[in-house]
Amino acid sequence: MKKLITPVVAALAVLALTSCNHRLIDFTVISSKNVSLRLPDDAKGPRSTGKEMKMCTQPQLKAAVDKAIENAGPGYDALVDGVVYQRNEVFRVGWVVEGTPIKTGKLKASNN
Repeated sequence: MKKLITPVVAALAVLALTSCNHRLIDFTVISSKNVSLRLPDDAKGPRSTGKEMKMCTQPQLKAAVDKAIENAGPGYDALVDGVVYQRNEVFRVGWVVEGTPIKTGKLKASNN
């Protein structure tokens, strides 16, 4: 029994110490600071959430962002005040993205 446990523990240690590099997302605008956008009331929607969960393959963060925007409804094309979570469930891993959808075509010009 000990002869079987040692290789299994060694294999698990090797897997735990390996690393991978994955492309997470492409972005047009990103900020961790509050940004004031001049938007009319009809350009903002209710908070929206998108999930991308996979069992055997690497989930894509872009797919979760796209789902959050699509779940907001037609006309929305970006999220503001967003949060990205990495979720680990039993046998599944993935991303959860939530934010306030906006219609960037209705942005008002700044008078500065």
